[in-house]
Amino acid sequence: MSESPQSPGSPRKRPVSDATSLGRLPHALRWVLAAVGLCVFLLTAWFVSCERATTRAMPGIRVAELDVSRLERAAIEARVRAWLEQRAAQRLSVSLAGTRLVFEPKSVGFSGDASAVATTALAMGRTRGFFGDLAGFVARWFRPEQVPCAVRFDPVLLGNLFHDWQESALKDAPFAGGMASDGVTVSPLYPHPGRRIDRARAEAQLRNVALTGNGDEPLATLIEVPKIDRAAVDRVVTRAQAMLGGNVELTSADGSRRLLLGPAEIASVLRATPDAEQARLELGCSAEALHALLEPRRATIEQQPENARFVIDAQDHVRVDPGHSGLVMDDRAVALALCEAARSPEKRGVLPLNPGGDPVLSTEAAERAGVAGLVGSFTTRHACCQPRVENIHHIADLLDGTLVQPGQTFSVNQLVGPRTVKNGFRPAPSIEDGDMVDTVGGGVSQFATTLFNALFYAGYDILERQPHSYWFTRYPMGYDATLSYPHPDIVFKNDTEACALIKAQYTDTTITVKIYGNNAGRRVRAEVSPRQNIVTPPVEFIPNPRLDADEEKTREGGMIGWTVTVKRTLTFADGKIKEERRKVTYRPRARRVEVHPCRIPAGEPGHTGERCPKPEKDDADGTSEATDAGAK
Repeated sequence: MSESPQSPGSPRKRPVSDATSLGRLPHALRWVLAAVGLCVFLLTAWFVSCERATTRAMPGIRVAELDVSRLERAAIEARVRAWLEQRAAQRLSVSLAGTRLVFEPKSVGFSGDASAVATTALAMGRTRGFFGDLAGFVARWFRPEQVPCAVRFDPVLLGNLFHDWQESALKDAPFAGGMASDGVTVSPLYPHPGRRIDRARAEAQLRNVALTGNGDEPLATLIEVPKIDRAAVDRVVTRAQAMLGGNVELTSADGSRRLLLGPAEIASVLRATPDAEQARLELGCSAEALHALLEPRRATIEQQPENARFVIDAQDHVRVDPGHSGLVMDDRAVALALCEAARSPEKRGVLPLNPGGDPVLSTEAAERAGVAGLVGSFTTRHACCQPRVENIHHIADLLDGTLVQPGQTFSVNQLVGPRTVKNGFRPAPSIEDGDMVDTVGGGVSQFATTLFNALFYAGYDILERQPHSYWFTRYPMGYDATLSYPHPDIVFKNDTEACALIKAQYTDTTITVKIYGNNAGRRVRAEVSPRQNIVTPPVEFIPNPRLDADEEKTREGGMIGWTVTVKRTLTFADGKIKEERRKVTYRPRARRVEVHPCRIPAGEPGHTGERCPKPEKDDADGTSEATDAGAK
């Protein structure tokens, strides 16, 4: 039967199956295209991120609560370091057996390695292969990846902190055993279990508290049972009691020093302490406890280092008195020797003495110094009992015994320092800017003159010396020297092959300086020229209205000024001759005269312009009253 044809204009129907497939295809394609687009986006973002972040951290990287994404190494280190410093300074609390304990992480050496953290942060997202790194990149969009930050505490400081906490908060701490003494009787202290801090777990807790800031966490503890039993304690007590059977004597190796301790003193230093493994008790003497017993005995047993000395007799012969090194008692060494002697039947032992420092001048160095005898000496005189004399004696004491090495340059000012009251000097007259005034240290120039002449006649090379402005009769003309700080100074060089020893001695009216050494036989001749270039002293008027106009009163006579040339001739052992010349000028010292103010010339201090009274005229007849009287 054939199909009947459709009438024109009627719609044509499609099969049902064709319509369904055509409707679904665009919807599925959209999902596929969306997934492909997302993958392309993520891959693009990942590639872009990797390309831009070759020296930076990947996105989604954190250190604790710090976001370090896309930061370079320096920035990561700086941020981590600041964060660690902030963590170290915070005050945190934990609890132990119900007791709240507060601490600052920095007090126990809290620290972290910011550089290591930065290295780890930069490596994250680049070490797990293509798909692993891509997966991590995607995962960090939803959850950041944490960089571990390893921190540590100083083990000694942390151990001390745990010890303090345990002592203050735990009342039932374990006890490993020991002993107690009452006079010369020793009694046992038996061990018992107790609770202590579990240090490994507690340290981990403190690290977590420091990093997170979450406090008041109870610290982990554990019950510890001592390994030492009662029988071990009894054995130690028996040995200790035997050590208290009498006095113990320690004697130095040369027999010159002795330490004697009685039973009660020995008992006071005996200690029974557990070993490092807490497995047995060790009996010994406590160096800390022994220190208090040794302290009052040190002065008679120990020895301070003493320099070798040059001893000079009345004939200026030189010999060396030996010096010696110091000797000291070391508390720990003496404690060991004491316990060993206390265990012995004789109760005797060797007293250990350690070197206590070397002398500045050893016997060997003094003997090698070559100080053979007197090479130069000089004496000056002064009036007794003046303030300046105390300064002369003081500076003499400071320089007495000075040893100048061969080739060494010696300065008086460098050794003595400023002349101050604190340094032992007192005010006395001296020349300052040409005038006599009181200064601290006045008079030391007399010592300078004496030393200079001793060095001069010993033949040493004198590098600095300045004469006085005025000549004083107590000093040799042309060969005097003045001294101030820092200049003028007395400086000389020891240009011999032996040491130069400066010795100073004094009486109430003299000061003597002697130089001992070996100048290889050099001879010295001194010459001074006659006075030249004489300068008349100026007159200084002092107003005194109580004087008559024609009357004057001399207060100081003054002194002329002049110049001399001084010469030193050095003759050496090989015949070589050296001449040294120097011109020395002394200023005139003003003649000071008291006069009536009318006598003071214009322009001079004290001039008033007052006219002096004129003398009275004679009588009209040319005869005076005295003449008339005489004619009667």
